[in-house]
Amino acid sequence: MPLTGYAQAKDKAEADSLVYHELTSRYLPENVHPKLIFQGSQLENTAEQGISLVKGDFFQVKSLRSDFYVCKKGNDWAILNDSRFPYETMTNLLLNRIDPNEHQLKITHHQYGGKKPSVMLPMQKIYDLFARNMQLYASVTKISDKEIRGVLVFYQKRLEYIHMLELRVSTDQLFDKKSTLTGDLYTNIPQHNIKSIFREKDQTKQ
Repeated sequence: MPLTGYAQAKDKAEADSLVYHELTSRYLPENVHPKLIFQGSQLENTAEQGISLVKGDFFQVKSLRSDFYVCKKGNDWAILNDSRFPYETMTNLLLNRIDPNEHQLKITHHQYGGKKPSVMLPMQKIYDLFARNMQLYASVTKISDKEIRGVLVFYQKRLEYIHMLELRVSTDQLFDKKSTLTGDLYTNIPQHNIKSIFREKDQTKQ
């Protein structure tokens, strides 16, 4: 969706409706993945040999970051996607670093006025629609032997709003390329609300 489409929406209800229309359209835009380009100064060693963190920045709260993980393959670096490292792989998946992304996504789209339609779509389509004009930040919020949860924020700097995807997957689903992942999508949130959202999540965990 071009930025002008959201900017010209008369209210949040219309803006949410525009997002829903894009999500449910049959149109499949060309895959969007960021190039693997970084400075040596961004690399930080991890506890695992041959695996490094590419340091990014954060959005509003320190846990919501653009950092991702790479591994050494010969003399080159590659995006980490390994069943031995579910936390790191989940982070890379959320940040659209894993290519190809063949997962399906079943989401509940939380819209203004309490509307909550369900949408089934290729997970990659989320990025193809939003990542062209928005910055991505992610946080893995829970990890156990059976389940991983994460939050992804798409931030539109010029228009100062965010879309937020909460994702719940099992470890088996994460490493099954054809699996269907489940999540909740909240769209057109004022960007200054993110701190209160994460504060509420932290209070819920207590």
